[in-house]
Amino acid sequence: MKATHTLQLKKLIMSTVLLSALAGCGQSGPLYLPEQQADQNQPQETVKPVTVSEQNNTQQSQEQ
Repeated sequence: MKATHTLQLKKLIMSTVLLSALAGCGQSGPLYLPEQQADQNQPQETVKPVTVSEQNNTQQSQEQ
């Protein structure tokens, strides 16, 4: 019976240590984004890919 309590205590301690270690993991730093970086996150102007139907339309208009 004493062995059962010891085993349960070991499991409890190990799970507590594991959960504490997992709770400590994570990204540290400020909880907000600085306003200077807001401008850097804006998407740059990109070229829109031409679809097949648009290519056909331009070819037809050039032929006329």
